[in-house]
Amino acid sequence: MGDNEGEGEKMKGDPFKNQVKSLDKQFTQRWALSKLFVKKVGNPVLVHAVHDVKVFNRILEDGKIKLPKNHNSGKKTPYLERFLGTDNCIFYSLSFVYSVVYNWKFNLIFDIDFLKNTRYYKNSIGFRSYKGIIDYLYENDKPYLDKFAKITNKTKLIMYKYYHEKFEGKVRKMFEFWKVEKELYNFILEYPHKKKLFKIIKSFKKNLFMRYPYSKRDVLKYYLTSKSPEIISNVENDLLKNPYFIGFFIKGKIDRKTRDILKSKYSDKLLFDGKKFIKVGSMDINR
Repeated sequence: MGDNEGEGEKMKGDPFKNQVKSLDKQFTQRWALSKLFVKKVGNPVLVHAVHDVKVFNRILEDGKIKLPKNHNSGKKTPYLERFLGTDNCIFYSLSFVYSVVYNWKFNLIFDIDFLKNTRYYKNSIGFRSYKGIIDYLYENDKPYLDKFAKITNKTKLIMYKYYHEKFEGKVRKMFEFWKVEKELYNFILEYPHKKKLFKIIKSFKKNLFMRYPYSKRDVLKYYLTSKSPEIISNVENDLLKNPYFIGFFIKGKIDRKTRDILKSKYSDKLLFDGKKFIKVGSMDINR
């Protein structure tokens, strides 16, 4: 997963701390939302999720999702993004990953054909790259890998889950790299044969990439599976001109300021609250 917090100021606290721990629950909720949108608009949707109301309101007022270098929001995986050259990109997800996994309230929704304007990787570059390195060390240099678990209590816990927690009936499938990225990246830099490890990252970036319309076919085939593609763009997103912008999924109550901006600038867009679809313009004033 990439950092999906798109705008404004630094993230307050840790927006990733409220992670839903059950993978089964994550996927069940994500697939249920995907099915609702397929029924409504005909296809799975792309999503840009936002954690903070001030950030969201700034996006609405500007009418744009700006590139990261035009603001100073926090990042989930800054080290790998700098290495890959994706640190000044906007991240999108297939369906509502951040809403489901981290309970992020605000979600901007785009038609599947917005893929034309993005770079699509059929799975997370971060996850595949970092886990690929850990798997490589497990097979080729276990003594060095064992050192990673001894760096901090957190790295110890991450490696315990890697060795013992099952996903789809198998161990060594889970690796929560984003929780220890700084330690992990430095661990890679200190490896005597680090060039081999960086080649693994570059290989995944190359092999996971898919051009449109093959990206669309991949989405349609796998959107109801555990796959989590990485979708990025290095161009700011002008919501008021983007023909692929559908609308919003906003959980729960909407504050007055947000509601007023929505109704004044996005009245023709779709609004979903988790239960029903309406046009923004017909939103209840007391919602």
